[in-house]
Amino acid sequence: MRRSGLYRARIGAPGPLTALTCLGLVLATAGCGHQSADPTSSPGGTCLSGASAPLTIVVGERSNVPGIQFPAVLNALLTKAAAGHEPITLIRIDGKPKVFPLPPFKTQDVNTGAIQQDIGLYVDGVVRLLIGSDLHAVAQQADVLGALSLAAAATPAGGNIVVIDSGLQTAGQLEYQVPGMLMSPPDDVVKFLRAGNLIPVLNGRHVLLYGFGYAAAPQATLDQPERANVVAQWKAIVAAGGACVTADTTPNTDAETAGLPAVSTVPLPAPPVFRPCGTTVLSDAGSVGFDEGSATFRDPAAARSTLTQLASILKQGTDSITLIGSTSTEGGDAVNYPLSRKRAGAVKSVLMSLGIAGSRIKVVGDGAHYPGRVPDIGPGGQLLLAQAEQDREVIVQLPSCQ
Repeated sequence: MRRSGLYRARIGAPGPLTALTCLGLVLATAGCGHQSADPTSSPGGTCLSGASAPLTIVVGERSNVPGIQFPAVLNALLTKAAAGHEPITLIRIDGKPKVFPLPPFKTQDVNTGAIQQDIGLYVDGVVRLLIGSDLHAVAQQADVLGALSLAAAATPAGGNIVVIDSGLQTAGQLEYQVPGMLMSPPDDVVKFLRAGNLIPVLNGRHVLLYGFGYAAAPQATLDQPERANVVAQWKAIVAAGGACVTADTTPNTDAETAGLPAVSTVPLPAPPVFRPCGTTVLSDAGSVGFDEGSATFRDPAAARSTLTQLASILKQGTDSITLIGSTSTEGGDAVNYPLSRKRAGAVKSVLMSLGIAGSRIKVVGDGAHYPGRVPDIGPGGQLLLAQAEQDREVIVQLPSCQ
């Protein structure tokens, strides 16, 4: 569903019917093709309930996200919910998320055709509200977690929740504008939220994430590993809350809706700049990053491409270099010393494959003790997400610049 072909109106207002997906409803729809043998099966390859179920739609029509597109399953979900007289709730994502409960569908008609038409009018009205100004952001910033918590409270167990947003939260407990947060491992995010009792209670709910990882100017475009990590973070949060969760990764590259309140942009990791002398940091958040808790490159091709630049510099001279692995604090020295050394060693292996003699490369594992790291443990002993990711790095040391 896209906004372009829809109209704005109030619930139940007369107007052209929205084209409905064939749903396999008890109410027959003329002209529909093959219907699923099981009308309660999950629609559209998601884990959403295909039965008549309460429905909550969470919309981030705000700055820095593309103009809202809707997942293809939404008409089906709306029609099933309306036909079953289930509650439908809309929630706006901005710095202060707001709930818009809608009256459930009612009709006094008894004729099947008339009821079907009434359902269509009701669904059409809901869609018009979704694309109307009431769902446009009114408060600065974006609190996606807060909106998800409101959705959890508004949706009974067994219900469906559709969240449409980029996932780049800038308010509340997750501030993606802090360097390091974007690529923080999903498990760390869950541990952080669980320690603060901030995981939404979603037991028995069915959740679809749509549009996560896709942004619009002035927010810089995320690359594939960055998008994938944002999706993985939010899937982990939802799953930790007890829900089943699916992410629809259909691209959305539309421009943002103009004139909405400001939202902080999320800085993307800067590519390293190599020089023939001095120190360069290979941040885990960047192209030379690793899978969580391992020395396996998250994106081997990207890591090799970046390290090719370093190899080109090294081939211009004969100086030795030192690779120092650094980790965040959690895990303890018994884990972090060998992990940091293995990560530095993985960088060495790539450089050797690019023609740099191993005898020129010294590998050191400093674990969580590298002098240049930032404190990543809070006053209560809790891991600080963004700071911990900043401490995960491999430091390249060449002779000091004169």
